[in-house]
Amino acid sequence: MIKHILLATDGSAAAERAADMAASLAVRYDAKLTVVHAYSPVPLFLGEPNYSQAVERVLEGGTKLVEGVANRLRELGVKEVVPELIEGSATDVILGMIETRKPDLVVVGSRGLGTWQGAFLGSVSMAVTQRADCPVLVVK
Repeated sequence: MIKHILLATDGSAAAERAADMAASLAVRYDAKLTVVHAYSPVPLFLGEPNYSQAVERVLEGGTKLVEGVANRLRELGVKEVVPELIEGSATDVILGMIETRKPDLVVVGSRGLGTWQGAFLGSVSMAVTQRADCPVLVVK
């Protein structure tokens, strides 16, 4: 039985399709849906006031993203949606959420907004699929 779904999002087209799939499953199983977005740390060497301004921009953008996805999920009929914004690499954040929140299912998009490094290091969806201790649904 699916009671809790973790949806990882980065705002990409694949993440939007993953959100639609997660919403469909959450409505069908009356499951709680946690939406998480990982953001990169802001370098301290920027100094003030640049550091504070950069942190504010990153947090505003991340909050806007997860709240927008959460609102869309509610419009699609999901009853319980919990938005989360966490600093760190996407893979580490998702795996940390799996460890602490114990979702029954993780839903991720197949390709995100990652940099060219993703071609060499492997995608977030692949890393999560290989290392998660719960089912992972990768949506194309």
